Amino acid sequence: MLENHAPTAGTSVMRALQLAMHGLFVLLLAIGTIRGAQVSSRPGMLVAGCVLLFAWYAVGLLLTPSRFGEHRQLAGWCWFVILFAGWTALVAASAELSWVAFALFFLALHLLPRWFALLAVVAGVIVVVVAQLHQPDTAVVPSIVGPTLGAIVAVGISWIYSALRQESEQRRLLNTELVAAQEDLVATSEALAGAQRESGMLAERARLARDVHDTVAQGFSSILLLSRAGLAGEPDTTTLVDMLRQIEETAAVGLDDVRTVVHALTPTDLERSPLSAALQRLVDRQGTGLDVRLVVEGDKRPLPTTIEAALLRIAQGALSNVRQHARARHTVITLAFGDDMVLDITDDGIGFDTATEVVPSAAGGFGLRAIRERARDAGGHATIESAPGDGTSVHVEVPAGGPR
Repeated sequence: MLENHAPTAGTSVMRALQLAMHGLFVLLLAIGTIRGAQVSSRPGMLVAGCVLLFAWYAVGLLLTPSRFGEHRQLAGWCWFVILFAGWTALVAASAELSWVAFALFFLALHLLPRWFALLAVVAGVIVVVVAQLHQPDTAVVPSIVGPTLGAIVAVGISWIYSALRQESEQRRLLNTELVAAQEDLVATSEALAGAQRESGMLAERARLARDVHDTVAQGFSSILLLSRAGLAGEPDTTTLVDMLRQIEETAAVGLDDVRTVVHALTPTDLERSPLSAALQRLVDRQGTGLDVRLVVEGDKRPLPTTIEAALLRIAQGALSNVRQHARARHTVITLAFGDDMVLDITDDGIGFDTATEVVPSAAGGFGLRAIRERARDAGGHATIESAPGDGTSVHVEVPAGGPR
């Protein structure tokens, strides 16, 4: 019940203030009990009453607000009223317990609505003043000024506590909004990047379609017309030779156009060197901060351009993700020649949970999908193995001769 209005942000300052409030009550009650027992005519009854008061206070510490549901606020008020009444009875028995009022002031200001809390503070001051004035040889002015100043200090400290609690809650809400805004920004950025990639792909497809239409398709149309013309009549040998020569020339031009298009789609690193050399240049370009090593196994041999391009792009994407997300120190790229080409990229980074496909390692987000799609387009498959703290391994297998 004492946590009924506790701050939700849970800062160390808030916890320290709450612990100080509890410690203050216990300390003042212990001092009052000892001093009261020394001067009381019935010390046993006084000590028993103080123990009961402490037990009731402990009840408020142990019972959580959730036990009372929607009545938790009323339960807290009732608990405080009983505590206050018990303390008043003890003060009537011994004025030495008057100092416990200082802790009760904080409790009232913490648990009760503002005006009820102030009334409780005033009531506590009155109880203390009356108890002090009934003591023999007690000065009037100190008996009034002392409790009043204590109440003022308690109200001031409580106000500071409330201000800190409100500021802490505002910061918590601000942090929550900031995290939500960051998540929205990341989602928007990913959507924008996806849209840009899609737009680029569509534009490239449109360009290729125009190029094919203006070159290869036109050549096929010419070949088709010449073939039909030759089949429609009965040309002599000279005419037939001319038609075949035109068909040959048109086909040669079309073949050159196709080669030009394929060459334009080939990675620059593969234009004048095989895949293993292109991968070595990729490793050499990694620079400082990441130790990358290339291992080539099996007998090297030329591969179809589509297979070499797919494996090179997969290696580039995986290494890019290692540098950006994995926090790795060492990475090994293994290329194995065989009936199936095998490409492994292994790092010693922080890894990630493959079940959720979070993006802090060698294949994340779009990169993970891209690796699998490239391997599938090449007629093979890709496997990603990782765990938080254990690095990441990307395993790719594709047919050496291309898709079957």
